[in-house]
Amino acid sequence: MTPRLMWSPSRRALFRVLSACCLLLLLNSCADYRSEEKCSDSIPRGDKGRFVVNNDGLAKDSETGTVWYRCAAGQRYSNFRCKGDVLYLNWDDALAYAVEFSDKSGVTWRLPTDDEMKSVTEDSCVSPAINQNVFPAIDVANHWTSSKGLHQDVFRCAVNTYNGRMSCRQARVVGQPFMLVRDEQ
Repeated sequence: MTPRLMWSPSRRALFRVLSACCLLLLLNSCADYRSEEKCSDSIPRGDKGRFVVNNDGLAKDSETGTVWYRCAAGQRYSNFRCKGDVLYLNWDDALAYAVEFSDKSGVTWRLPTDDEMKSVTEDSCVSPAINQNVFPAIDVANHWTSSKGLHQDVFRCAVNTYNGRMSCRQARVVGQPFMLVRDEQ
């Protein structure tokens, strides 16, 4: 006869609770693994949505009037493509870069606000959740916005271009890419 493991009633109850919790976690986590369509597959080639683009690498949002540089900071637009290396700067250096870029170009450029950055993201697709017909070489990464956020001074806001989600808990000293915008002139 094999000996049976004797559990006290409190251990059996704990085991049942832990088993139920594990099952719930397993079932709930299934939604996190859903297969989302990539924007490059779901947005038809040439469809620029509400943006009007030109050969100088600018994209004007026809709803807001905001003008975007089509490449990330550090890159240049040439022959319908973004060329060069994307800059990964901390938040303070990204702001300083926008000022320096403005001084050299004679046009006032800045980091986009949270709302502006969210406005270029696509809710229906991912990786990147941005129309690549408008922004042809956007990195899948957190991109700085100009917002300071509501938390401690060590954090700033960024939008993740994989899925378009925003977080204002990004350490401001971490190097991240960013885009440049200007107001309609």
